[in-house]
Amino acid sequence: MAPSESLRQALTTSKRPVFLFGTVPPMEGTDPEKARTICEKFVARGRALATDGFIVYDIQEEKGRVNIERPFPFRKMMEPGGYGKLLKEVSGKDSIVYKCIAEHEGQPFENWVDETSTGPTGVNLLNLVGGATSSREYSGPTMPQASKICADKGVVWGGVTIAERHLKKGNEHTTIASKVAMGARWFISQAIYDPEPMIKLINDYGDLCKKEGTSPVRIILTFAPCGRKKTMSFIHWLGVHVPEETETAILTADSPVNTSVELLCSMLQKIMVETGASGVPIGVSVESVSIFREEIDATHELFRRTQAMLLDNQGMPWLVRWSVIENSDKRTSFDTQRPALPAPTAPSTPALPSVISSKGKPSRDVKIKEAIITAMPLVGATLLGFVLGNFRRTMTA
Repeated sequence: MAPSESLRQALTTSKRPVFLFGTVPPMEGTDPEKARTICEKFVARGRALATDGFIVYDIQEEKGRVNIERPFPFRKMMEPGGYGKLLKEVSGKDSIVYKCIAEHEGQPFENWVDETSTGPTGVNLLNLVGGATSSREYSGPTMPQASKICADKGVVWGGVTIAERHLKKGNEHTTIASKVAMGARWFISQAIYDPEPMIKLINDYGDLCKKEGTSPVRIILTFAPCGRKKTMSFIHWLGVHVPEETETAILTADSPVNTSVELLCSMLQKIMVETGASGVPIGVSVESVSIFREEIDATHELFRRTQAMLLDNQGMPWLVRWSVIENSDKRTSFDTQRPALPAPTAPSTPALPSVISSKGKPSRDVKIKEAIITAMPLVGATLLGFVLGNFRRTMTA
């Protein structure tokens, strides 16, 4: 994202893709200082990812969501709006904050919006979520009521789209259109493990927009790596359709989590190819639905790869701006175990510039600090050096 461009601008323009990284707040009751430490570690770990911003999820128990037992016990998290403000304070980046309006309790929703959106770190990007089931009554506002409050407060909002519903009911594309009429500016999918429902949804939505003469809003595709049977059970509980052959391929592999990354990249490629004529702008969000180290590490690898794929798919050259991380900085995503890079073969790789440390000596063990994606009409070949901070490189004077 260009330094002068806000996340709001990136989300609401179709000129280029959007890249987001999802997280959940700490548990409810976490000491404020500890919450800040958790936030700082999350931001430090992801500094080498060229994210436009973050997604902060609103975790609810969702009773009655599905008929299978929840694999992980429900734990109430701290209020997502407050954590979104903390993320901006620590990282300088905006977040889209999920808000389950149906489950909203306590102060009136309009007061919550005021409290969340005010101040220098205020959150003005919300993803409004309705109830998990229509079989019960909820305490919060309806979608039309919540959308009007957001409009009155100058807060931009989007919604959730579930492609699996489209296969069952065939009307998810019209649901998107009706929410756009209420003011929705984007939609975020649930985790994808089967590309076919999303392909049909995007194409049907694109066709509807062409028929009605309207401009489609962005659909952000969510991907989450999986390397354990229990994680896969949780993905099923979330309502994600995982084809049997896909689940078997992952869980029986020598490295399940790496296999899931490969398969998810293949799914994104298939979606891009088969929806290219739809006219629907897309983006990518990567999230971790796990507390396990290898699955969390895999989200960084998946983010880099899907980002490069989506940028390449734009058909225009792009580059990554980079800056240096001091060796004393905390652990980042570079510290995951990766195979050693093969030595570059001259002359295919251009010479890299020297990097001088603050003491005037060559810095050896340089890390990219914060990648910033810029898509622009460059002349000549695409600049692929320092792609997405995917490596460590020793530099000499």
